[in-house]
Amino acid sequence: MLPQLDPTFYVSQLFWAAVCVTALVVVLKRRVIPRINDVVAKRNTFIAGEKALVEAAEREMAELEKEIERLKDEGLRSAAEIMREAVVRAEATLKECVNDTKKENDLVAHETRRKLNNELMDLESTLKTQIDGAAQAICDRLFWGVS
Repeated sequence: MLPQLDPTFYVSQLFWAAVCVTALVVVLKRRVIPRINDVVAKRNTFIAGEKALVEAAEREMAELEKEIERLKDEGLRSAAEIMREAVVRAEATLKECVNDTKKENDLVAHETRRKLNNELMDLESTLKTQIDGAAQAICDRLFWGVS
């Protein structure tokens, strides 16, 4: 038979089992459990700190996103205003160019009319002189028989 199962050794086995369990409980209670509690407390503190940092970063990110949206809207409004101003300036420039062109066209037309009138008067004068000369020649032939 095995000595562990011999009833004469039960008392001593129970004594040493009690001593070992008590020693184990004392070591666990005084050394291991406090160290585990310290590690858990440090871990919880670290997690709480990291959680606070994450929440702060999320709040800052939300504020930055709002600021980005505000700046984007402001930029769009500014771009629209610049476009409106550019269109107004372009229209004014176009009107000015059209008016300048009309003035130049009016000047060219006036000068052309003046030149045409002068040429017409010259032609009229030349034609009148030629008609008068021809009429005089016809009259001279008819009345005086001059050839």
